[in-house]
Amino acid sequence: MPLTIIRPAEAPLISLEEAKTYLRVDTDVEDALITRLIAASTEALEAITGCAFLRKTYQYVTDLLLFETSSYPRFKGFPAVQRLPLPRPPLHQILSVTVKTKTQEQEIPAEDYSVLSSHGPAQLTLTIPNPLEMWDRSTLAVSFVAGWGETAREVPEPLRLATLMLVADAYEKRDGYAASAGLPSGVRNLIQPYRLVNIR
Repeated sequence: MPLTIIRPAEAPLISLEEAKTYLRVDTDVEDALITRLIAASTEALEAITGCAFLRKTYQYVTDLLLFETSSYPRFKGFPAVQRLPLPRPPLHQILSVTVKTKTQEQEIPAEDYSVLSSHGPAQLTLTIPNPLEMWDRSTLAVSFVAGWGETAREVPEPLRLATLMLVADAYEKRDGYAASAGLPSGVRNLIQPYRLVNIR
């Protein structure tokens, strides 16, 4: 998988108590089921929007595509520039950037890359010296932290409400739930402003 979670969020986006209040459930019999629905609904909406809600640590691995540019004074030879949009915005922090081949692994120092982050996916731009030495099945591995915040209150309220609504929809339709039915219209409308296109 090109994108993996190294460290998940420390707490759920929706607490069990909050979900039970929304569902008007006052017993503990279905706590395990509701907890699973919260996790599944959050994961589904993150995948659909392309965003990270609560902060997680990810590793993104992709093929290394090198483009030769003009020489940089502090490098010998001809460096290459790699421009890469990072999935799961909003980006919080880059932890490491590593070039890997079958025979070597080289971490790119922080001064050799920059990040442009505004709306949508952040773009990582890095400079790689001596690119001709790295053409043999090279990959780029980026470890980063993304998400609106560590706590649920830092996540936009429409996303939290949409998650609650999806939990309720799955809870109510569990006996005949069909994924092919698509998102409820209220959920779709709430997440639309945050939805990205062609982002994993």
